[in-house]
Amino acid sequence: MLSPNYLLFDLLMTNKITILPSKKIDTKKWDQCVANYSNGLIYSTSLYLNTMAKKWHGLVIDDYSAIMPLPWKRKLGIRYGYTPPFIQQLGLTGKLHDTKWPSVLEAIHSFYSYADIHFNFQNKSIQDNTSVIQRTNLIIDLSKGYPTIQSLYSNDLIENIKKAASLSYRIGSLKESIELFQTQYSKRFPQTQNKDYINFMQLCLLLVQKKQCIIRSVQDDNNAVLATAVLLKDNKRIYNVMNTTTLEGRNKEANHYLLDQIIREFSGQLLLFDFEGSSLPGVKAFYEKFGAENEPYFHYHFNHLPWPIHLLRS
Repeated sequence: MLSPNYLLFDLLMTNKITILPSKKIDTKKWDQCVANYSNGLIYSTSLYLNTMAKKWHGLVIDDYSAIMPLPWKRKLGIRYGYTPPFIQQLGLTGKLHDTKWPSVLEAIHSFYSYADIHFNFQNKSIQDNTSVIQRTNLIIDLSKGYPTIQSLYSNDLIENIKKAASLSYRIGSLKESIELFQTQYSKRFPQTQNKDYINFMQLCLLLVQKKQCIIRSVQDDNNAVLATAVLLKDNKRIYNVMNTTTLEGRNKEANHYLLDQIIREFSGQLLLFDFEGSSLPGVKAFYEKFGAENEPYFHYHFNHLPWPIHLLRS
């Protein structure tokens, strides 16, 4: 495996791929590419990556006409690719219509010989070039307006929202919301360490300053928090990154009410509401009750390590 600081590949003499360490990336051009294209998701911004990934390189096509983050760690002295916590999908962002996927994959394979990475929803053509697994991601177009969106709600969702109508929808606490998520769900995500929650808190604090972090909660008459949502926002989407419901909240349908109120609050804007999943049958069925549509992304795993090192697991 090659391991220089810079890797350069030709794309049929018309394009070039360069892989740069994060410190050498022109972050202004990088973030502009993310902002300008519909497949530019918040996870691919330099701020998000610098906070959550720490070690990453960037694959750059031409003069940032397309980019792809390459987060990495080392194990047994070998660099490998992974998906950092609180990042759903990365992949290739930017101008994609003339993408030469074999060359892109060659560049990725030259950078690391083992990886578990997720290509974004517009990277569909990767399926024609290698084996990937489609992952579920459910979204709602908020620009349709609340009455239209609500008309697609399932009947039982509408009934559950009515049951929770006595609850209070409020601006929540970032610290409390993250701590509640960690308390309730940390066992579901054993790979996510305490430092990752600390990093995510720092990311949210930075995004609060940019008005890109929204915290909402639902409380009962005694001001007990029953459900919370940490939402991130860019010029295209509101991302449901961290959604938590307590046991009492589940009994009172608090999360049904919370998500409905969030959709109501932000409906009519030229944004998508991104539920961030899920392939889990129960979660998928719950989100589909809101009339959400699937926008799949693509899980790519490869292991080109020699035996017995190929037994490496991230």
